[in-house]
Amino acid sequence: MRTCVPGGIVAVNPKSILILIPAYNEELNIAGVLQELLAMRLDADILVVNDGSTDRTKEVASAFPITVLSHPCNLGYGAALQTGFRYAQRWGYAYCLQFDADGQHDASDLPGMIEAVRRDDADIVIGSRFLDRGNGMKMGAMKTIAIAFFRGLIYRTTGKKISDPTSGFKGISHALFSQYAKQQEFPSDFPDADILIRTLLQQFQIKEIPVRMRPREMGVSMHSGLKPIMYMLKVMLSVLIVLLNDKLTRSRRAV
Repeated sequence: MRTCVPGGIVAVNPKSILILIPAYNEELNIAGVLQELLAMRLDADILVVNDGSTDRTKEVASAFPITVLSHPCNLGYGAALQTGFRYAQRWGYAYCLQFDADGQHDASDLPGMIEAVRRDDADIVIGSRFLDRGNGMKMGAMKTIAIAFFRGLIYRTTGKKISDPTSGFKGISHALFSQYAKQQEFPSDFPDADILIRTLLQQFQIKEIPVRMRPREMGVSMHSGLKPIMYMLKVMLSVLIVLLNDKLTRSRRAV
């Protein structure tokens, strides 16, 4: 696993909620995302993890009254998330909300996400674009296939139905993100289906709520073109390792 431990972290009297935004080459979108979040005046801190961007993502984000951590190089989306989880664990946040840097998530959905994750009947709350039929979100054929594939993969391995397994909009409890923070095998690039399967196999509770998602207007998606094919292959390998480890753990407990 590739790791990057940030230094010089300073936090004073953190709130109970951390909004975690992993960002890679999002200089065209990050300002709008942060303006929208700050306009909501939520009782939450905001952390941007700049994953070694080669553009001005770090400089743009640093102009706002938030915390910015930067990897020295591009370590991957999953690595950026884990850096955020470690920060949240270190400073004692009760909940961590994942929010994408590309402008596709609607900040007006955050109060509903906060309410849902605070109910304590789920360890992770997923914001699903498919539960609201009026969402109108259109996707490319390859991404549609990838999402359908991961739905099936999760159902076959855990027996649970998740409508939006690749959603980057999530609310996560302290118990769960603390586990992610310490996990040695945390996937560095595409963690979505992998960590959902791990979470379900460990009997954590997952639920979904409807959210709105908007099409990306600027920048390049990490799931554009043929990238979803590589995404599926990597996740298949990762999930296979998860299942083998789970089987080995169960065998050891049975001895």
